[in-house]
Parts: sequence; structure tokens; C-alpha cells
Amino acid sequence: MQAETLKQRIITVDALRGFALLGILLAHMIYWYNAGPMPGEIFEKHNGVTTGIISFINEVFISGKFFAFFSFLFGLSFFLQMKSMEDTGRPFVWRYAWRITLMGIIGLIHHAFWRGDILSIYAPLGFLLLPMRKLSNRVILIIGILLAINLPALLIQLSGMIEQMGAASTAPTQQPPGAPSGTDPSQVFFNTVYKSDICAMMKNNILSIGEKFDFQFGSGRIYVTLGFFLLGMYSGRKGWFAMHAAELKPIFKKIKNRSGWLVLLTLICALGMFGLNEAFKLGWERSPLPGFIFSIFYNINSAALVVFYVSGITLLMNRQFWQHILYPLAPVGKMALTSYLLQTALGLTLFFGFGFGLVGVTPPWLNWVIAIVFFILQAKFCKWWFRYFYFGPVEWLWRTATYFKIQPFRKKHQPA
Repeated sequence: MQAETLKQRIITVDALRGFALLGILLAHMIYWYNAGPMPGEIFEKHNGVTTGIISFINEVFISGKFFAFFSFLFGLSFFLQMKSMEDTGRPFVWRYAWRITLMGIIGLIHHAFWRGDILSIYAPLGFLLLPMRKLSNRVILIIGILLAINLPALLIQLSGMIEQMGAASTAPTQQPPGAPSGTDPSQVFFNTVYKSDICAMMKNNILSIGEKFDFQFGSGRIYVTLGFFLLGMYSGRKGWFAMHAAELKPIFKKIKNRSGWLVLLTLICALGMFGLNEAFKLGWERSPLPGFIFSIFYNINSAALVVFYVSGITLLMNRQFWQHILYPLAPVGKMALTSYLLQTALGLTLFFGFGFGLVGVTPPWLNWVIAIVFFILQAKFCKWWFRYFYFGPVEWLWRTATYFKIQPFRKKHQPA
């Protein structure tokens, strides 16, 4: 029975990881694997009703949610690896630190090809989990929740709003003397990333690593990522993914219901503010206070929706009907790093200048169709791969480098 529970837990976590990769792919593909400011005319080509619906679905249900979903699973995996190594008497800290360092190197290489890489963010945050693992469950939970709702960024935004409201002068900011005029940052980004050759693009991406962290701190995504790391670690400590279905169901059902109601409430409030502003022409978009209130609703909604996804899908995977639908995601999740890099390869090939150069050409709805077809093929490929191999190719290299020993790769007894 214990072996069955362990197998179920592994499949569940892998399937959740696969589902997160699907969401990440959709979020990146919709706007041509963009990872920076884009000229407005690129979007104006696709202002139809279909694009509007797809964009709304993406903004409300996908964008910004699945990197947090994946972060939760990273924190859960951190705990499971730590517990497994400690239970067998193997040293954990230095092995984990070296493993994270290798992931950071992979992330920096990936960043050279595409600025939207998340591994180079995960690596430094992953080191923070080492001292934080000593904190109590209660502290981990509180800090995780506060970071997951992006509280640090909200406090920074509030501070800036108060400073702006108390400023003595309200004169518009002028361009400093000697600054170049007529330079559109979005056009510069577009030409540098999408229209240049691969060597020039990679050089620019490497030099832009500081801008990436500026965005992470400015948007608060780095706080949200760490918050979900901690929530994932908390769920591992509580043993939720090691429970039998009968024990797990009431816990996850309560979490799903509470997070679902919070999603609904904050969505109604946010859409209500937007509707009132549009209907009565209140001009709230020019006022900092309504914007700050909207940000509160948006951040809480995003965090609650991630929790709803995790708990809801975990419950579904304990039902026989849904297992047939969701379990095929598990091979993709088991090969998560390779799958993630292959998705980037797809985006670069389709949209960038050294590929087919389709940026702004294909409509967002078609990008999603391509993404879904590619993911289905990816799931089938991963399932086939694991018939013959123990690990994905990048996972095997990562594991071999981690242990300084060639790991078993090809299965000796191949299925007929």
C-alpha cells in the first residue's frame, strides 16, 4: 500500500508539472514568445473579437499564474528531495547547492537565447530555501502567503503613491538635456531581439540580465516566486501529497473551495471597478489610488487562482475518469527541463528573425492552436521516450553532473 501511495504521489506531481508547462507554453505563445516591450502596431493588426476573447482568457486565467504554479512544484520538489536524502543518510545541503548552481548555469545559457527564462531566477531563490527550511511551519506559511500575494511590491507601490501625492511640484517630467529624442524602447527591443541575427541577439540578451532582475523586482514576480516556493515546501512538510486519497480529499476540497470563492470575489471586485470606470468615465486610470486598489484585487486573485488550480487538479487526479485525461501529462512533467527548453526552441523557430520570423504575422488564437498541437505531440514523444530511457536528455546531463558519475540512461530491457 505504501508503494502504491508513493507511485500515486510521483505521478500526481509529474502530472501537475506537465499541466504547469502547458500553461507556461500558452502564456508565452499567445504573443509570439515575447519577453519585453513590443510596438503597439504589432498588436493593432489583431484587434478582432477572437483576439479580444483569447487575450481576456489569457490575462485572467493564464498570464502570471503558471510560473507561480511551477514555483509551487519547485518548492514541493525541494522538500521531497531533502527528505529522501536525509532519510537515507545522504548529505543534502552541498549536493543541493551544487545542483542549483548547475541549474543556474543552464538558465543563463537559456537566457542568452531567450530573455523570458525562469531558471536564472529560480537558482538564486533556490539558495534561500536552505536557511528558510529551518523555519517553523507557521512562519513558512505566513511568509509564503504574504509573498504570494505580492505584498512587498504592493507596499513599494503604496510608498511611491504617497510620495507622489505629497510632492510639492506636479510639473510633468521633461526629457533630460542631451537624451536622444524619438527613441521608442519597444521598437529598439523589437529590432534587437526579433530582427537581428542570432549572435547579436544573444549578446544583447546576455547584457540585459540586469534589466531582467529589475523587471522581476519592479513587477514583484520574484517575491511571488519565492512565496510559492515556500507554499510548496509547506505542503510537502504537511505530507499532503503522501496521503491516501481518502485522507487528501477533505483537505484539498476545503482549500479548493476557499480559494475558489476568493477568486470569484476578487474577480467581481476588479471587473466591477473596470466596469464603473468605463460606464461613468471616472478617469480612474489617471489616479494612483484606484490603480493601487485594483492591484490588490489582481494579486490576491492570481495567488488564489494558483491554489485553486493545484488543489482542484489534484482532486481530479484521484478520480478514475480524470486520470485518463490528466495522467498523459505526467511524462511531460517527468521530463520538465527538457520539455521547457524544447518549448523555447519552438518559439524561437517560429517567431524570431533567424527562424520563420512570424512575429506579429500569426494571430494569437492561431498561436494557441499551434501551442496545443505541439504540447500534444510533446506528450506523445515523452511517453515514447520513457519506454527506452530513464531520464530526459537534459535531466540526465544535469543528474550526471550533480553526482559526478555517469547515470544509467538507456533501459536494458526495452518493451516490445
